[in-house]
Amino acid sequence: MSGGHITIEDVAAAAGVSRQTVTRAMNGMPEISQRTRELVLRTAAELGYRPSRFASNLAARRKVRSIGLVLGSLRNPYYTELAAELLDVVTPRGWQVLMASHEQGDDVALVAALSGQADAIVGYFIGDETDLVAAARGVPLVQVERPATVSGMHAVIVDFDAAIEALLDELRSRGARRFGLIESSMPPEDGRRYRPTRRRRSYERFAGPDSADAVVVAEESIRGGADGLVRLRAKHPDVDTVVVFNDLMAMGAMQQAQLDGVAVPGDLRVVGVDGLSLGAVMSPPLSTLSIDRRALAAEAADIVSTLLDGAEPPPQPSVVRTVLPRPLWRASA
Repeated sequence: MSGGHITIEDVAAAAGVSRQTVTRAMNGMPEISQRTRELVLRTAAELGYRPSRFASNLAARRKVRSIGLVLGSLRNPYYTELAAELLDVVTPRGWQVLMASHEQGDDVALVAALSGQADAIVGYFIGDETDLVAAARGVPLVQVERPATVSGMHAVIVDFDAAIEALLDELRSRGARRFGLIESSMPPEDGRRYRPTRRRRSYERFAGPDSADAVVVAEESIRGGADGLVRLRAKHPDVDTVVVFNDLMAMGAMQQAQLDGVAVPGDLRVVGVDGLSLGAVMSPPLSTLSIDRRALAAEAADIVSTLLDGAEPPPQPSVVRTVLPRPLWRASA
């Protein structure tokens, strides 16, 4: 047997049965004994075989498609809003959504678990892409906000370069002179040290030499945003405009500014990234670089349709779509 992709013929040969018998066993069809079914399933598991949903008439056997959704944290309203948008997009198609978050375990393990239940998996992944593809065992993967760099991975990316460049230019036109950034620590699941996020890399590219070093790294929470502002202002008291990794952290920064007697936006402009509706009830309402979550959901669903309805079996060439965030100006900047 070759060391490449395991096929149904490989399983049939190893189990000593016909290709049709493997098909019946894998799909729970009648006309074979329980002993034969168990032999085929055990052999398939040992070989790491997963039946191709592209080569089979799955639609005739399963009227409802299931999409796995892996989120960073269900405690962050950004992810719950994205989940709601995905449900709105896929429900009219008759699809089901199986939801999981990094709070339940590392994303490689989550993908491995979902691969036995879902026709495709969409998510915010931070694990190694090769490990994720291997864990999916042939189920299409669509990652969000992260470029696809390996075969078998697809992506909906967010163009932070263009968006943050435009955001900073507009802030300059509004009077901003010295930028600072409160960045998320985002500890990776593999225990390795902090790595700059794409949002930070885009900020440093366009903030200018006088502002690129005005960065603090903080916990991704309201409390982390407050702590980040204290440390940022201690190191760089001349900062008059703060861009914050996400809206939750920005809310914490605004609350801390008020506790410190710093007027927002009079003394300090604050801008988040996400576009949470919750930001509108802050005082003053939070300006934010809004990520169109409906567009993310629609693009991800369209990629899934393209992959599941395509004629090519996996691995297929990476499908990539792009969403451009846009500033949502409120009173904080």
